[in-house]
Amino acid sequence: MAVVAKRDYYEVLGLPRDADEDAIKRAFHGLAREWHPDVADAPDAEARFRELAEAYAVLSKREARLLYDRYGYRGRGNQGFDDALWEARPAAAARGENVHLAIELRKFEAVEGTRRIVHYEAAVRCKACMGGGSVGMPDPECDSCGGTGRKRTISHLDVANLLQIEPCPACVAEACSQCGGDGTVSAERRIRLLVPPGVEDGAQLRVGGDGNDAGAGSIPGDLLVRVNVLPPPRDPRVIRYAAFVLLLVAVATLVLYVVH
Repeated sequence: MAVVAKRDYYEVLGLPRDADEDAIKRAFHGLAREWHPDVADAPDAEARFRELAEAYAVLSKREARLLYDRYGYRGRGNQGFDDALWEARPAAAARGENVHLAIELRKFEAVEGTRRIVHYEAAVRCKACMGGGSVGMPDPECDSCGGTGRKRTISHLDVANLLQIEPCPACVAEACSQCGGDGTVSAERRIRLLVPPGVEDGAQLRVGGDGNDAGAGSIPGDLLVRVNVLPPPRDPRVIRYAAFVLLLVAVATLVLYVVH
């Protein structure tokens, strides 16, 4: 199968490889307005616009960008991909980052097991845009998204086919004012954590799906809780008794030394 050369995504957006998220967002929205097929007169405007949308779909998502920075892009032309390759390397949905916490348990709680209410901050899906990152109703006759308002982009990386679901840049390009186009907002979460009996110091408990969200079409990360088992408190009576015994031993030793 012939390999079609693809322009570097950073070059497409006119950005250095260390550009931050805000710079990527500004560059895309500026170029998207310039090259939108309804505005630009250039014969290659539509192709240029699709190229911009493809670059933004990868570079605007942290996980996709990390994969691209590390492994690059493998173009497969316009012939699509065969079923065997698709089954061997399925598209990976974007996944939110894990949240890490630590709790302290007394020894008897670790031995017997317990329940804890834990509070933490996490990214949750924006209710204003339902995680899509944009506002406004999609165009039911939009050729780009088919009226769904969401653009599916499959990026063929060396290690996986990465599926990205983004707001359609052709008909709903305006960013949501509540989340700034990210599709998520920070919120306090509260869950009841079940600690099983016999948990050891340093153990890590995983609560699936209670980590950070990454917007529409994504899989939430997990909540990872490290367990720190506190040493048992020392009984002051035992300490005083041990000191008294040591004192008696010292006195007895001194008496024996003097007598002899």
